[in-house]
Amino acid sequence: MTAEPVGAGIEEVLEKIGEGVPEGRLPAYVYNDQRIFDLEQDRVFLKAWCFLAHETEIPKNGDYVTRYIGNNNIIVARDEKGEIHASFNMCRHRGNMMCKSEMGNASHFRCSYHGWVYKNSGELIGVPYMKEGYEGRLKRKDWGLLPVRTETYAGLVFGTLDPDAEPLTDYLGDFTFYLDFFLKQGNAGSEVHGPPDHWITETDWKIAAENFAGDGYHTPVAHQFGFNLGYFPSSGSTHSQGWAASIPGKGHGIGLGHSPNFPPFAGFPDEVVASMKEAWTDEQIEVFSQVRTGVGTVFPNLSFLMQPFSLVPGEAGVRFTTMRLYHPIGPGKTEMYSWCLVPKDAPQEYKDEAYRCYTLAFAQAGTFEQDDLENWARVTRSAKSSIVRDRGVQFPYIMGMESEPDPEFAGPGHVVTPYVNDTNFRNLWSRWSDYLTGKAWSK
Repeated sequence: MTAEPVGAGIEEVLEKIGEGVPEGRLPAYVYNDQRIFDLEQDRVFLKAWCFLAHETEIPKNGDYVTRYIGNNNIIVARDEKGEIHASFNMCRHRGNMMCKSEMGNASHFRCSYHGWVYKNSGELIGVPYMKEGYEGRLKRKDWGLLPVRTETYAGLVFGTLDPDAEPLTDYLGDFTFYLDFFLKQGNAGSEVHGPPDHWITETDWKIAAENFAGDGYHTPVAHQFGFNLGYFPSSGSTHSQGWAASIPGKGHGIGLGHSPNFPPFAGFPDEVVASMKEAWTDEQIEVFSQVRTGVGTVFPNLSFLMQPFSLVPGEAGVRFTTMRLYHPIGPGKTEMYSWCLVPKDAPQEYKDEAYRCYTLAFAQAGTFEQDDLENWARVTRSAKSSIVRDRGVQFPYIMGMESEPDPEFAGPGHVVTPYVNDTNFRNLWSRWSDYLTGKAWSK
């Protein structure tokens, strides 16, 4: 291990980081560094497709939420015709924030500074003293809210600030096969169950994104209580079984944990299982029927997890799904969003039970959540230490370096066994490096 060269230019540093990832090496300081954070704002979040909202968060005309892409606050609203729009949350007159609430319903937004009024679709329609002050020189059509390009997949609304970005379907690639595990839980798809849990943590967003890209390695240690007390239907001796699936060159990855004696689709009501099988392909049914736990990340900062959780230790668990967004607000500091997803056409009793399991395991005060956040915060603090940079401390990402793709696996991507593997993480970090060096988006 060697320290970063004194006086080295940032582009040289980024190239060295990128060269080390395929070899299984990553500098520890990238988890808490001002230069890296600033570059991520400009080269990752200004260029990538980023999750904004789930369509069921804004089901009615006029519904809206405000979210972020990098350091840009975005209004996501359903207009009076039912169409979804995304706009930069800034008045075009003097830059005041237009919408102060995180969610609500409004057909128009009025600036609290000088009173300019916009439709929730972004068009400027009202200007005080238009005739007296502007004397006909201001053309309202030229001063609407700045639009943000959006596309959707299975209820997810993504936005990008790059006008030249590839279509969302190309960006997601074959990972949609695995996204359907979380998003197409039946013919009617999935919906959010209530508003998101929302909090700030002293954690770097990349730690969370990596963990949810399939880190089964930490589970028997960090969440040991779940095994010992019977909340989680797995054991330390078998927990490594399953698959790590990644989409090369995209950064997306998922861990698919398998337990030998876990029945197919256990934890779901029979009617939900039947609806799922109608919504999925034969290949998806073959893959998903073997999965106990699915935990995946869409690069850069959107993650999902589905797992069974027993409300009464030792009894059969209930499956729940959490969707999570990690919004970076500073070096080593993240604004966390966490939703519970449920099948739209599932019985209400199941939806309520799944939400109870979700809140007990994850959400802001969940037991598993606390285990993770405590560890992630300590990793983030350590990454800021002077000795980390002085001695060039690196982390090893060398598990599965020689793994060969599983030829019998029915799903797409680079799929290896066992589930405990670093292959997904090398793929994620390689894509992160490509964005920072410009290889992912420069022409």
